[in-house]
Amino acid sequence: MNPPQCPFCAAQTARFGTKNGYELYECGMCDLLFVHPIPRDLATIYGEDYFRKDGAITSHGYTDYDKDKEPMRHVFEKYIARCEKLTSGRRIFDVGAATGYVLDIAKRRGWTTFGSELSEYAGQEAGSRGHAITIGKLITAPMLPTVDAVMMWDVLEHVDDPRAYVKKMHDMLVERGVLMISTPDRSSWWAKLMGMKWQLIIPPEHLYYYSPRNLTKLLQDSGFKVLEVAKPSKRFSIPYVFSMLAQWQGLSLWKTLARLTDNKMFRSVVLPINLRDNMFIVAVKQR
Repeated sequence: MNPPQCPFCAAQTARFGTKNGYELYECGMCDLLFVHPIPRDLATIYGEDYFRKDGAITSHGYTDYDKDKEPMRHVFEKYIARCEKLTSGRRIFDVGAATGYVLDIAKRRGWTTFGSELSEYAGQEAGSRGHAITIGKLITAPMLPTVDAVMMWDVLEHVDDPRAYVKKMHDMLVERGVLMISTPDRSSWWAKLMGMKWQLIIPPEHLYYYSPRNLTKLLQDSGFKVLEVAKPSKRFSIPYVFSMLAQWQGLSLWKTLARLTDNKMFRSVVLPINLRDNMFIVAVKQR
């Protein structure tokens, strides 16, 4: 099979490698890395066991979504506060809201909360917490609210049509509305060093891998002005670190340690890790 054209710039691509039975291609023109062909029925990946393992460590997902995200609370608080300085409105939408953890933070800060979630299990959980949740793909939702801010935390790499998602988010936002996106940075030194062994190459979960350059251009072409591209430090609990190692390397030792440390004492120990292979972008709708 001939390499596909780049979905961002239409340049010719080259095969990058194979992971989990999926072929990845990279564009030498805009630096996009992507899975081809895109798998169908992505919703089947995100069942209840993706968000909550109940002691079992599988090849994807979280040990317990809310508990795994708790060490990152300060980052969510920081950027929601930044958003509050950029807009006077208080209607916020979380694309890929999962169980509603980040929307819970926004709601406590006085925002009216909306979101979308591909997983029926997670979407129902978020809805039970008082958030207005659309279950299914954002780009096929028939009616969506007009909001002052849209968040997309570690989701853009999961979607099957990033350009369509960015357009949909643009359409939802008021003029000068704020867009916040967190996603892996495949142009980082760590990603380049690791190549196919980069821990964030995990198809069929992650389908697209961006750089600040190509994602900034996508946003600009879609009517956004980029205000900030940052490399925030992440913080993880001990059981989540072991779980990620198990998913990355497949060793039974890591699975055992993840299971043994999944308790209140070890979750209270937080490890700051910043390989600078994640980026956070703040943009505003300008046209």
